[in-house]
Amino acid sequence: MAAKSTSNGTSAKPGGIVPGDRRTRRAEPVAKTVDKLTKGLLGRQGFTHGAIVTKWPDIVGEHMARHTQPEKIVFSRDGVSGGTLHLKTDSGALAIELMHLEPQILERINAFFGYRAVVRIKLLQGPLPRAKDDAPARPPQPLSAEEARNLAAAIAGVDDPELFAALERLGQAIKRRPKQNNGD
Repeated sequence: MAAKSTSNGTSAKPGGIVPGDRRTRRAEPVAKTVDKLTKGLLGRQGFTHGAIVTKWPDIVGEHMARHTQPEKIVFSRDGVSGGTLHLKTDSGALAIELMHLEPQILERINAFFGYRAVVRIKLLQGPLPRAKDDAPARPPQPLSAEEARNLAAAIAGVDDPELFAALERLGQAIKRRPKQNNGD
């Protein structure tokens, strides 16, 4: 591919995606190049290593990762240690739990980095972007006639109207749950 020449006679590198100097015939794992691909974008948020975002579920666990998201890391003057992780959560109750678990979370983050990169967590509360695989909740389906008769028969002896209504709602919720196949 020939280089373009500029008005002053010097050659400019072609724009767009340019193959690297080193070519191989075998494919490289995507995981090997994730840091290179995400460094520019995530570097602006203080994530010099994008792996903390991609490996967040491995660091804090699936449950906590579903309800939290690292927003940015603000490092001290040296730019690599003593940082503050800005962590967004969608749950006030989990925010309180995170405050109590801060030492353990910091230990896991720093073990991931291999040095004391983060020394503090600053919690932010707000909605998280929905993951693509999170399907929106389906509206509950009405009970079949047989299920409604069985439920009515089960709670027929309850005289208190408030308790009757609560048991009816509970029974409907239980009957609507998807059946789990436990291999029985």
